[in-house]
Amino acid sequence: MSIFHNVFGGTKPIIGMVHLKPLPGSPLYGGDMEEIYRAAAADLEALERGGVNAAIVENFGDIPYATGNDLITCTAFANLATRLRANCSLPLGINVQFNHYEAEWSIAYTCNFNFIRVEVFAEHRMGPNGYCPPCGPALMRLKEQYPKDIAILADVHVKHTFPVVEQPLDFTVDSILEAGADALICTGITTGKSPSVDDVREMKCMAGDVPVIVGSGVNERTVLDYIGVSDGAIIGSSFKQDGKVLNPIDQARVEQLMARLK
Repeated sequence: MSIFHNVFGGTKPIIGMVHLKPLPGSPLYGGDMEEIYRAAAADLEALERGGVNAAIVENFGDIPYATGNDLITCTAFANLATRLRANCSLPLGINVQFNHYEAEWSIAYTCNFNFIRVEVFAEHRMGPNGYCPPCGPALMRLKEQYPKDIAILADVHVKHTFPVVEQPLDFTVDSILEAGADALICTGITTGKSPSVDDVREMKCMAGDVPVIVGSGVNERTVLDYIGVSDGAIIGSSFKQDGKVLNPIDQARVEQLMARLK
């Protein structure tokens, strides 16, 4: 049985986002860790009560993102992750912007999280964060050194970035699968923008038995279309008040989308 199946119980998971406010060490940090925790705990509770299958905790507020983070930022993230884990029974994931795979694996490993999201696993990408090389070789060696059944969800052509070197899609997918990622993520160009259904279907054909998750742009109107051709979805903006990514989670919007899947 795959790690993905063990984490998500054979379902096509709807994974909500817990977007952390700016952490210590980031330019916009407001000086109050308790405020960050209260907001994150409220969002996670709204997602859980709304019926999602899992959630990802992400340092969304730490713009502009770095490809590595200061020790104080990683420590603050681990502190919040520990507290959130203690009060939630859902499968939980870690995403440390941007592509900070060492922090992701370390926090997931020590704080009993179930999966991580890795943006740049088998490509060379460029964006506002600068140049980001593929982390797959180093991540899989870190996993070998500190083994645990933590699922690795790897982006393909991740949003907000562009290729440094063009790679055929099938080559990239094969490289990720060969390296041992547990699922692929298909996204649009930016947060809240969705890939086409045909894009997802094409990636799913290439991935075979390996799950493909839709990573952006899914909402109440489109969720059935995407779930029909994929193995789950990560939803951020659509679950927020008024559908705006910087707002808190709206439990009613979560419930409405989840009701579409029943």
